[in-house]
Amino acid sequence: MTRFVRKADLLLLVGLLVLCGLFFLPSFSRPSGKDLTAVIMQDGKEVQTIVLTDVKEAYTITLDTDPSVTLAVEPNCIYYQHADCPDKVCVNTGKLTKAGDTAACLPSKTLVVLKGTADKGQPDILTY
Repeated sequence: MTRFVRKADLLLLVGLLVLCGLFFLPSFSRPSGKDLTAVIMQDGKEVQTIVLTDVKEAYTITLDTDPSVTLAVEPNCIYYQHADCPDKVCVNTGKLTKAGDTAACLPSKTLVVLKGTADKGQPDILTY
């Protein structure tokens, strides 16, 4: 009686599955690039620049805008923590952690852009 699957077949199958899995695993390395910098803009003018890779402790920044906006700054991360605008799109954007990430609050005319050296192994953009 011949067996349908041999040990060599199983080893080949497991090897191919592991190889395929490596292509689909996301990279969770932080920071995403060297000298990750957040540029905060208001009314099209640069208000503040923060080197996120140098941040050691979390803190908040309240921008003098109408409606009021509060940004949270953490090591290698920045995000809109609170906004008095009605739609809260900026707050729902989430944490900005990679070079090229952008978040804006249109009612307060503020914009946060992350600049830095992007990782070569990371995708340019993510869609949810």
